[in-house]
Amino acid sequence: MKKGLIRILETVIVVLLLASCQPAVVFGEPQPVDVKPLSRIPNNFIGIYWCKVDSASLYVDDGAIVRRKEFLIKTTKEEIAADPELELVNGQLYVKDWEGYFPLTEKGDTLISQIIIRDTIFAINDTQILKPFKGHLVLNLKLSEDAWEVLVVSQRRGELLSIARADIPDNLAQLDSITTVTVLKGTDSIRTQIYLKPTAKEFERIYDEGLLFDGSCTEYERIFPLKEVIY
Repeated sequence: MKKGLIRILETVIVVLLLASCQPAVVFGEPQPVDVKPLSRIPNNFIGIYWCKVDSASLYVDDGAIVRRKEFLIKTTKEEIAADPELELVNGQLYVKDWEGYFPLTEKGDTLISQIIIRDTIFAINDTQILKPFKGHLVLNLKLSEDAWEVLVVSQRRGELLSIARADIPDNLAQLDSITTVTVLKGTDSIRTQIYLKPTAKEFERIYDEGLLFDGSCTEYERIFPLKEVIY
């Protein structure tokens, strides 16, 4: 049982690390430049969505986008007692490796624990700026004083929502012909990055030619509109 549980938790950690690692493409300022930020997410984007690929939910309200994923683990008291990495504490499963407590319910001799992971993809504030762009939403997440990660949220038929992260294109020369590309050398912990500072027109052309946001995309299908806020 331990191997199964640890394998699941390792998967969770990997997912969170991938979500929080340095992006491949870094922008010098929020995109598109010269476009006024929005103070709230438009109503037509608000709702609860579902991703079939990784069985995750996406909650979108007027100020935030939150990803939610659940894991179900089954074990027994005997298995927990035999494993030095696991412990029952006040009716909860404690995993020492991860210093985490997980609620338990009993069904006969079986103990069931449900692990819920919440990951805030975006929340409007001074360091996370939302801008409109040709019917899309551009999420700008500040990394440092002059470095931003940029994601594009799109909607098709009012029901299918996609989140695209900027990725280094195969044809870097084509991108460089539109705007100056600075290649940042990768290290053992940070893969190679490129740094861009396009004008509003250059950003539009980059998007229209599918140079950055076409290859890295996750899609969610709307389950139903969301009338209440997330928090």
